[in-house]
Amino acid sequence: METVFFAGAFMIGALFLLSQSLAKGVGSVGGALQHIGLFVLRKNPPGLVDIFDDKDGSGSRTWMNFGMLWLVFSSVLGFLWGWHNYDPTALDSLASVGWSYDDGSSLKDATVNFLSIALLYGLIGSAMVAAARNGNGRLASEANASMVAVLLSAVLLATYILPFIFGFLDLDTSENPYRTFLFSLETVVVGMLLLPVFINVLITVAQRGEQDLQTSAWFLIMGLAAYILSMFFIFFGELADATQVVWFGERVALGWAPLAFMFAVGYHVIPMASKQPIWSGSMRTASMFLLFVTVPPFFMTEASGSNFVTNLGAILLTLGMLPLFAVSINLVMTAASGLSAAVKHPGAMAGVMAFMVLPFFAIGGYFTAMDTFVGTGELGTMAHAVDLGMLFTVGGLLVLAGVFTNYPLAIGKPLATPSSAHLASWLVLVGGVASTLIYLTGEFTANAVASSEIEDVVANNGGFYLTGAALFYLLGIGTIFATLVTIRTGISSSGRTVDAIVASDVSTYTLVAGSSTTIRALIGRGVGVDTELLVGEASEAEGGSTVIGVAAALHNDEITEFPATTAQAMVDFVQYLVDTDQSVFDLFRSMDLDESGKIDSREFLAALEDSNITALSSIEAADLVESMDLDGDGELNLPELDIAIAQVKRDHNITASVEEE
Repeated sequence: METVFFAGAFMIGALFLLSQSLAKGVGSVGGALQHIGLFVLRKNPPGLVDIFDDKDGSGSRTWMNFGMLWLVFSSVLGFLWGWHNYDPTALDSLASVGWSYDDGSSLKDATVNFLSIALLYGLIGSAMVAAARNGNGRLASEANASMVAVLLSAVLLATYILPFIFGFLDLDTSENPYRTFLFSLETVVVGMLLLPVFINVLITVAQRGEQDLQTSAWFLIMGLAAYILSMFFIFFGELADATQVVWFGERVALGWAPLAFMFAVGYHVIPMASKQPIWSGSMRTASMFLLFVTVPPFFMTEASGSNFVTNLGAILLTLGMLPLFAVSINLVMTAASGLSAAVKHPGAMAGVMAFMVLPFFAIGGYFTAMDTFVGTGELGTMAHAVDLGMLFTVGGLLVLAGVFTNYPLAIGKPLATPSSAHLASWLVLVGGVASTLIYLTGEFTANAVASSEIEDVVANNGGFYLTGAALFYLLGIGTIFATLVTIRTGISSSGRTVDAIVASDVSTYTLVAGSSTTIRALIGRGVGVDTELLVGEASEAEGGSTVIGVAAALHNDEITEFPATTAQAMVDFVQYLVDTDQSVFDLFRSMDLDESGKIDSREFLAALEDSNITALSSIEAADLVESMDLDGDGELNLPELDIAIAQVKRDHNITASVEEE
């Protein structure tokens, strides 16, 4: 029996068991496993993990920083690869440091590998933020996530540096057994390094309580599991000389896993930014199921097997188009439902661009992949142009979508220069699509001339590669712009996180006698450790609620006041909930548009607009969110909303209104 069937059955069975565990849990054993996993993450390797910061969001931030760095490197290599195809002698000067090749194949492989690394970092880092929001707001171990990111880059760099060292020793680098073993060893090491990331994400989402597992977190977990297993398939398949196992592992590593990470980012960024729920639940379910039982139409290689295997693979390759179309239509329609909000958000705009062009790359990838799979070879190297264009354009845009949206969430700061972020997205889109079309035209011309079998006729592709490289240069500039936006966001002094304020320009602060507050709430209003607190007389505000008073002479922009109109608006809102017989749980689910387990001011504003309460038209949603935000993270979770609503009901004795007959 064909070994590919055993590999496929094992992979699908493992993913099925994992999905069932995510949906149903593992019973009383889960608590013990979480404690063991936390101990492994936080204490191993001893001493090394302790040097990394465990601050909220630091782990995902590190992954996204590395992702942008690798993306710039890969875009530079992509430009050099296109230019080298135009002028093969352009890089001959690098031969002095050991970089020598005849046809540019090593440069092409380096471009694909660096780009795969960039997508691995950027997409996983962005999806980590979504998983953290689905849990308790942070990864189980931020320090361990940062440590793995650094170690993974060290391993990947070593696989490129060490062959040059062996090359200096006059070893044949093209057929060097040490080099072959080195790259085989890389796969298993990468798989082992991603195991802590997988455990980290699992423990994070296990802390979500009664909340449903977010779609983006589901894709992240399944993608990580598939990628880790594929690394071991490739390694042991190489050792056992099982070509079909290696072939299957490569399809998972280059197909299932990257697409799963792309879907994870898309399903988090677009619904959240457009303030709309996912357009079609059935399409979401279809994309979840079909992705992991079909063959994606990208990075295909010729299969060695019986006619039955070839025919079955062709059918699965055809069905592999369905999840790509399902996700693209679902997310584009989701964005269209909240178009005004989506186009203003750089991350959502980049995500929408990615899923608008994904179907076109899927169609091109299907024909080129089928040509490669069945071994006809009539389309030549057009498959590489489509595959590389898809990764750079769709993958690059989704990395930008995640960075522009989730990077600010991870560090608690607003995105710097949104206009530059929009420009970067457009440059990546135009550069990626235009260069791909030019490269495909050049390859098609070469294939047409070769198939004509006319003597003394040679296709001159130099002009196509020159134009394609020039257009691809726009993509490289776009990635540099995006990296600069990320850097500016990271070093920006403004932020929304609440830290202890040592010094404050608020010299005195007046509290109303009989009122209650917390130290965190006072710090959030600009009070410092040296601020003098004055207790004044109690004053009843309109609506029966006690209000914290601040002297007008002492007012500054850091102090947030909550007037009586805000308190009355909250009373009206709770009365509306009681009259419409909405439970707190149902309310929370309807407001949590991105299924993150948290409600921000934008989601709260959407709920207020749907309530049609006149008193709420003049109230800032951020004020209401801040008034109920007990932990000061700028967002509401289910307990905070439940406590706030219960307190208003108790203080104002709210009951359902009875209409007069």
